[in-house]
Order: sequence, then structure tokens, then C-alpha cells
Amino acid sequence: MKPAMHPHRPLSHQALRRALSLAPTLALVLALTLTLAHAPAWSHGGEDHGDTPAASTPAQQAPRASAQTDSFELVAVLDQGDAQHPATLTIYLDQLDTNEPVAQASIDVESGAFKASAQPVGPGVYTVPGSAFAKPGRYPLTFTVQSGDTADLLDATLVTGAHDAHGGEPTQAAGTAHKLWPWLAAGVAVLIALGAAAALSARRRQRRGTHSATHSSSHTGPV
Repeated sequence: MKPAMHPHRPLSHQALRRALSLAPTLALVLALTLTLAHAPAWSHGGEDHGDTPAASTPAQQAPRASAQTDSFELVAVLDQGDAQHPATLTIYLDQLDTNEPVAQASIDVESGAFKASAQPVGPGVYTVPGSAFAKPGRYPLTFTVQSGDTADLLDATLVTGAHDAHGGEPTQAAGTAHKLWPWLAAGVAVLIALGAAAALSARRRQRRGTHSATHSSSHTGPV
């Protein structure tokens, strides 16, 4: 008698369903991996991270311009405002050699047709209306500074970008998440394709196994 052939055991439907059920889990794992890989770049407002630099304040994130002479150091920061608060250009004026705030100075600001005299709001801090710089662009600024017997002209350029009218600048986390979506979509698509290919391959193996078993049975018998 010829020895009976042992065809390849086909993949059961239960095992196939179990394999296909892993696709959503793998997609979730891929999404979490990509998210955690970019986590250090995301904002963590209000959290204490020891030696990690503190999150940037709105003033640090806002458009700014700076200039200095032999006597003064000037930094102008634009608060682009919102529906309740008008835009404001805040000017910080310090002594260059001592870094001390310059109080009671006279500062005139010019940019194209815009001209304004800055108003003091604190020691070394002055403001002018900032609505003239609301549109994205490059704004050359000229500051005429008079403090006691010292007078100087300082030139700087303010570069402004798109502003979120709902109160705040776009966060880095939002930009990162926007960049992640194409990768996540591609990863899910790949997993779906792999699952479909695995199902098709299992079905083909099952058909070949059934055909082999039938063929073996038909040829099995006494010699």
C-alpha cells in the first residue's frame, strides 16, 4: 500500500479572522509610535521639566525687531491682538553697556506713512498702536530715541506672518500633527493592503490543501 500523503493543513477560518483582527491594533501601534516620536517637539504648557527650557511665552513667539547703537539696545515686539484687543507694538529700550531700562525717553516710530510717538507704560517699556502692521509682510522701522543729552536713530525690520484671529498663534503641536496625518494614512493603507494580501494568500493555500487532499485520496488504495 502506498503511504498516504499528508497535505498542508489549511489555515482555519478562526485563525484567519484572528490575523485580520490584528490590522486595527497594528494601525494604532503605528499611530502611537509616530506620535511619541514627535512628542518632544510638542508644547507642554504649564509643566515643569526640570532643566528643560520653559515653553515660549506669547511675547517670545510674537513678531519682533531689534536694533542697537553705541548707547541703546531696542527690541520691538508686536502683539497682533484679537477681536477684543487692538494690535500693539511694544518697545523695550535698554542702555547697551549696563542693560538697564531707559526710563522717560522720547521715542518716535516711523514706517512708511505710519508715524507715532511711543507712550511709556513702565520703566524702559513703551507702546505705539500696531494696527498698521496687521497684514503679513516686512515693515522697515525707524526709531528716533532721545534720552537726556543722548539722541540716536535705530533702524530695524519687523516681519509679520499670518495670525490666528481666534486668539493666539498656531502652535508647533498643530503643525506637527498636520504633518503626521499623511504618514498615518499611508501606514493604515499599508496595513489594510497587507491584511487583504494575507487573507488572499490564506484562501489560496486552503484551496490548494483541499485539492491536494482530494487528489491524494483518489490515488490511495491497495497496490
